[in-house]
Amino acid sequence: MKLSKPSLFVCILIMSGLTYGSGTMNEDEINNVNRVDVSDEDARQRLSITAGLLADYEIAAKKLILNLDNGSTKAMDISKQAKALLDLSENVINSAQYRLPQCDEYLAKTLMLKGSLETISHASLEKDYHHDGALPKAPGECYHTKDLFVHPATVIVLTRDDPTLNKKTKASINVEISEVLAHTEIVRQLVIY
Repeated sequence: MKLSKPSLFVCILIMSGLTYGSGTMNEDEINNVNRVDVSDEDARQRLSITAGLLADYEIAAKKLILNLDNGSTKAMDISKQAKALLDLSENVINSAQYRLPQCDEYLAKTLMLKGSLETISHASLEKDYHHDGALPKAPGECYHTKDLFVHPATVIVLTRDDPTLNKKTKASINVEISEVLAHTEIVRQLVIY
């Protein structure tokens, strides 16, 4: 399989450590994040389900990237795949809000983006959600889970704005989904373990 330059770059980032937009999170930093302890069977089952959803998310994200290379794939198909990622991420976010209560308000405001996907501009989405302009201040660990939602939301907006899926849009979608794949292991470490 031949990787595009953005995908290759993200693969290198993943292999070099746990990464995120403003740097890396090493194992000590992850271990020092305040989390709600998982002490009862219901909580353990909840996290087990979330682990499965996170694995499903990764598989669906990789399929979306592969479908971009398919010349007959339509914007509607890519948007549908991105909506499936949104649905999966909402369930992961619910568990993150439980495990990381310091992220609750931040993630709740993130989910409000869903109601504006038909009208929000790409520039506003970038400013308000990628760069947190519309979100309350939160610790760095909250960023990763947020991105599981924001990156597919961006894909939905990109496909809405360019239903022809020109080369530039496809490249942007590839970067969005490749980048969010780099966040999934951090989310797994923060929420599941």
